[in-house]
Amino acid sequence: MNASQDHPTGPEGQGPHPERPEAAPDAPDGTGDATADGEELASAEDETEHAWDSRRDLYRHSPGIMLGRSARIGGSLVGGDQHGVSGGHVTGDVILGGSKVEYHLGADTEERSGEIPASEVEALARNFVHPPAERDGAVPDDAAPADRGGDPDAAWEPGSPFALALAGLREHRLAILYGAATTGRRAAALMLLRAAGARSYRALDPALPLGRLPGELREGCGHLVADFATGAERPLREHHIRALSERLHATRSHLVLVVGPHPVVHGGVVPVPWQPPAPAALLAGHLRNKDVGGRSVDELLALDEVRSVLAHHRPVADTARFAERIADYARGTVSLAELGAFGHYAAERQVREWFDSADHTLHDKAFLIALATFDEAPYPLTAELSDALFGLLQRIENPGEPARIPVFGTSSAQRVEQALADRYQEPEETEWGPVLQTKVQFRDRLTAITLLREVWTGHPSARPALVAWLRRLADDPRPVVRTRAAATAAVMAEADLPSAMALLIRSWAADRRLRARLAAANALALAHHLGAPHVSRILAEWCTAPDHRLRWTAVRGYALVGDAFPQEALAALTEAVRGMEARGGPARGWSNEREDLAQSAAALLLAGGQEAAAREDWAAAAGLWDTLPSLARGATRDFVLRAMVHACGPTDGAAGMGRPLLLDLFARADPRPGTDGAVLRHALAALWRSVLNDAVCSASGLNTMRQWVRAAEDDRGAETALCELLPLLMVSSEDHRRLAYLLENLRGEGDSAPPPSVALRLRALVSAQREDAGTSAATPSR
Repeated sequence: MNASQDHPTGPEGQGPHPERPEAAPDAPDGTGDATADGEELASAEDETEHAWDSRRDLYRHSPGIMLGRSARIGGSLVGGDQHGVSGGHVTGDVILGGSKVEYHLGADTEERSGEIPASEVEALARNFVHPPAERDGAVPDDAAPADRGGDPDAAWEPGSPFALALAGLREHRLAILYGAATTGRRAAALMLLRAAGARSYRALDPALPLGRLPGELREGCGHLVADFATGAERPLREHHIRALSERLHATRSHLVLVVGPHPVVHGGVVPVPWQPPAPAALLAGHLRNKDVGGRSVDELLALDEVRSVLAHHRPVADTARFAERIADYARGTVSLAELGAFGHYAAERQVREWFDSADHTLHDKAFLIALATFDEAPYPLTAELSDALFGLLQRIENPGEPARIPVFGTSSAQRVEQALADRYQEPEETEWGPVLQTKVQFRDRLTAITLLREVWTGHPSARPALVAWLRRLADDPRPVVRTRAAATAAVMAEADLPSAMALLIRSWAADRRLRARLAAANALALAHHLGAPHVSRILAEWCTAPDHRLRWTAVRGYALVGDAFPQEALAALTEAVRGMEARGGPARGWSNEREDLAQSAAALLLAGGQEAAAREDWAAAAGLWDTLPSLARGATRDFVLRAMVHACGPTDGAAGMGRPLLLDLFARADPRPGTDGAVLRHALAALWRSVLNDAVCSASGLNTMRQWVRAAEDDRGAETALCELLPLLMVSSEDHRRLAYLLENLRGEGDSAPPPSVALRLRALVSAQREDAGTSAATPSR
């Protein structure tokens, strides 16, 4: 890997101070391939990647929830009152993740239908909320209220899914309702039968052959077939539909077939897609009929804990259970913290149902694990790598049987639906630019982390396969794959730090390959964001370890997460510099040690300053940068100046385009004397003067200043910042001459490009400052 070109570097990409790599690296420590020859080892040791590029890739390729507070999972179903689906009245579908089809051969004396009590349907009707009609592709938030009786047509809107399905049911006495298993489609089917006039109800066996269905219909009854499996191998053909409709008319009865999201129907009855109402409307419909201790429904829906749970897409049955929990809170039997934790409980319940289910094969479970690892990533990547994991799991479950992967098995749409996920299209960042990809994401944002945590702590027999799989991913040439391997290891470290460190992160950190060490640094950084303990302690210990590979991992780790504890991180890097100088220079096998230390310091200083400025905490930003000028002396002088040069490189655009981030930080700081912003500005100016007056660093500093001036050509804000910075850099006559010469001879990008106009304006400013300084010096004091 080469350093990105948007950073100021010297010859051969070595940064502001080129160094010759040493001839031979350390011998392998046993974690790599012992048969590799010395040339291969040297190549592995000499790999490099700029610290800011590592930080950028980590944030670009990590799933969004990894870096948010909601990723921190607490609580457990064991010993709690959320184990299973018992407790309270549950409406909507409880079957999660697909249907089970049973085939019975031979004589059939089994009863294939059963009565659904009318009281159950009426209880369901009291809480049922009809979805509104879509308008211009958007569903309004004010969904229709639950049916209160009276006129049956008053509770739903014309053109809504319910109205369309009811019209077909009244005409053909048959309706086909399709949708995901978590949308409350079974409850909707019963409400359709009720609205059509049925007063008795029967549930039919979904495994019945299509030709047997007409013979099971009862006189004047509303029939429901839930989870009816129809697909390419079992299509619902025209003659089936006509036979059913004919029999239904003859018996004055009705039938609703509930099928999956991808029905195969050939006939005159058009399947109607079922989508539930908005979660807030659904929740309000359930709460209106509950004892909420005198609290208003609007007041309860406005609670931050309620809004947080509703922010994640979840099954209708979970929303019904959540209504029970809110009512318990309103009556004082549940705490606010327990109310807010409902989303985590629901995600845990769903994940455990998947792993406990006999309907999900090992291949299905491997896909779920891969999807949790690659949540929000391209689907083909997830499917490809899930097959690799399946092969490893198969060796554990059936060691003597080779893994048989169906090449053209379950369709991608069915696999995604079975995982309660959604497909969508979004540009994916690549080294060649954004590329439109089909991605997959769990509907409930909490599912991915919950699933990874459960498989690591609840199914330890799968650990050998998971470890082997993640090690393979960490060496993949694709950055997103390597980053997701580290992100998965971070979840495991948050759940069980000792095991994750021993089986994955520690071996990665001691590996001779850059990719493995970077995976360890990424994993520790993300683990800290997830709330894992002792990450800062691990980095501090490794930063002074005898093994230079552990030291490299810690140094890069500080670049990725050091802004979370910047003072501690900067102190650790400074001590590492002093230790390196005490040893007589860079470690054997780590020729770029000085550069890597400086790059990490630059990354954490730049990120820490940006974050402090974003929250208007200029005291923190100033306190961080103001410690550097005093370190620009003695053994740490070279380290500080290198760090300053590297901090000047990153910009807010791609490939060095846009405004330099450090210049932007200077521009945003308050210039008024006595303010923290002024302290920050003077610290940055002092560092700039040290760079420009250093015999070794001045060339890199002047090159960086040229880039800053060119960046200000079409950026008035950057030009204003330079107008305020340059006077602070002109303390001596030599400073004036140096900057004036730079601006006079600056050319645009390209050999024949004319001088940027901004350079001429800044040259005039420098001349005016010099004249003012000369006038002030010539004026006698009184």
